[in-house]
Amino acid sequence: MTYQLIPADKGSYPPIPVQRPVLLIGRHPECDFRIDLPKISRRHCCVALAYDRILVRDLGSHNGVRVNGRVVEEAMLQAGDEVAIGPLIYRLVAESAIPSPPAAGATRPAAATPKRADPAQAGMQPPPLALPKRSDDIDLVPLDDL
Repeated sequence: MTYQLIPADKGSYPPIPVQRPVLLIGRHPECDFRIDLPKISRRHCCVALAYDRILVRDLGSHNGVRVNGRVVEEAMLQAGDEVAIGPLIYRLVAESAIPSPPAAGATRPAAATPKRADPAQAGMQPPPLALPKRSDDIDLVPLDDL
């Protein structure tokens, strides 16, 4: 399943695709998703994706992060949740992966893909997400220096 944060005010800002394990959001040029507004901190928040769970964490921003109207330092998100990053309001949308139609003239069915066990259904808990607590904990290194 893929996720996106869709702006509540359509057309104001592009959607934020949640496709990486950790997505850094802020004004800093090295953020994964850059929002160049004065009320957005340089490293405002991060969004993490693990085991089909989405977590948002405020990185000590001045204007905060709210989930469904409530100020949070960290929160698990579910599809439909409203996430305010500073003055911008987004809604988390889950997009199911739609299989592509079979090619024209295909005579045999595609091989079945083995189903993976869901850790939650198997009684297993996924490991906790290791995210930075504050923006000071993030070391950004220019790619040219690697």
